[in-house]
Amino acid sequence: MEKMNKLKVGILLTTVMGSITLSACNDNDDSERVTQPPKAELTDCMWQNAVSSKDGTGGANPMNYALPDSNVNYWSSEFTVPEGAKVFIDGDYPYARHTSLVSYTAKGERVNSLVDVNIKPNQGVTNPFIVGNNRLNKERGFKAELVLGDLPASPKENTLYAPKTDSNEVALIYRVYVPNKGFNEKGGVNFPHYKVQLANGEIKTGPEVCTVLKVKEKALDNVQTPLSVILSLYNKQPYVGFPAQLKPTWYTAYNGPANISCIYKYNLEQCEGFKTERKLNQWATPDNEYTFSVISRKLGKVVVIKGKLPQIAATSGNETTLAKGDIRYWSICTNELISTATNFCIYDEQMKHKDKNGFYTLVVSLPEDRPKNATDECGISYLPLSPRGDGYTGPDAVEKGHNDVGFLIMRNLLPYSSFNQAIQNTKIWGDEKTVMGDYLPELNYTSKEEFEAKGCS
Repeated sequence: MEKMNKLKVGILLTTVMGSITLSACNDNDDSERVTQPPKAELTDCMWQNAVSSKDGTGGANPMNYALPDSNVNYWSSEFTVPEGAKVFIDGDYPYARHTSLVSYTAKGERVNSLVDVNIKPNQGVTNPFIVGNNRLNKERGFKAELVLGDLPASPKENTLYAPKTDSNEVALIYRVYVPNKGFNEKGGVNFPHYKVQLANGEIKTGPEVCTVLKVKEKALDNVQTPLSVILSLYNKQPYVGFPAQLKPTWYTAYNGPANISCIYKYNLEQCEGFKTERKLNQWATPDNEYTFSVISRKLGKVVVIKGKLPQIAATSGNETTLAKGDIRYWSICTNELISTATNFCIYDEQMKHKDKNGFYTLVVSLPEDRPKNATDECGISYLPLSPRGDGYTGPDAVEKGHNDVGFLIMRNLLPYSSFNQAIQNTKIWGDEKTVMGDYLPELNYTSKEEFEAKGCS
């Protein structure tokens, strides 16, 4: 109860820290602001290119924010539904690992996912995302409806629910994970198309839909918080390496204010034992759950990650059927804590070096600190840190140690019911290892020289 009261004292952070991390600015304007990313090219009328970390430039790319996975393609759609109108969706299952349509609040809080495995196909079509089904059939169509209103306990089939507001504004993200080899970023199919039935019964299709729905010709907003707030927390520096834990530790990402309190020890002496609600924003998907760990090069220039990879069915090689596994998708990413940019991600199929029991070793460092034996030839996977550290690029960034901060995120997507060791089953900070066992990897600091001394196995 004492911990809960302490967190309530800091609840003001809810309005200024409403994401897993904070977005940075490089000036002294302390007002809460919404940055306007560059105007994105309209894709198929209703869809805009959304966040991306695929170009390898990290936070230097203005579209790299909200911690995107570099193995995922994102498109956004923001529009206004006329009062009394109905919105229908015609889509095709992509040739890919996973797809979804997700609705959000105006703050980027995840609401509802129309997830691939739950979408009933058109007559004569097989859903390729169900275990055992053929993944490569030519006919791939489905139909769905967008409904404004609260998410019911028992949602209707093929229905995506979005929050009902006074303005009827809607924000959606369309995701395609790991398209099959030989297919484009959309997984070889067209974007989902909208059809609108107005209150008077009139039907609108094609380009008319964009006019009727007043589609916004811009990328998703990236809400920035007052830089003075984050710097005041960062500058406490109670020990060398702050805000990293002295012993690198994974924590489940639950919600923005609690995550920030955990990272920066704001009115929370320790994270372990604190229970809070799962309510992520920053455009996260309900189909994933996440663990995060803040690391610091002041505590060790090389981080060694050792763990067990869940069983995951490969899909990128155009496998004919979807095999059973523990979860649908897994990745670990290096990110910038303040800018919320992603540097690089490695996903399950790229973790080629595992022993017979599924255990892997992954080395994380700046490229110049990479041990000579952290290579494929030595059976070691490698993931580079961002040279920008936490992404803050103010004139005192190097002096204050911002370039030394790293931020790791691990994703578990859609665990199968038989797998009990997924992030989704954690309930309280500190139970991650108990719940996940070897699937929560160990994190340890070392040096380039110490790791190289192990040789090449």
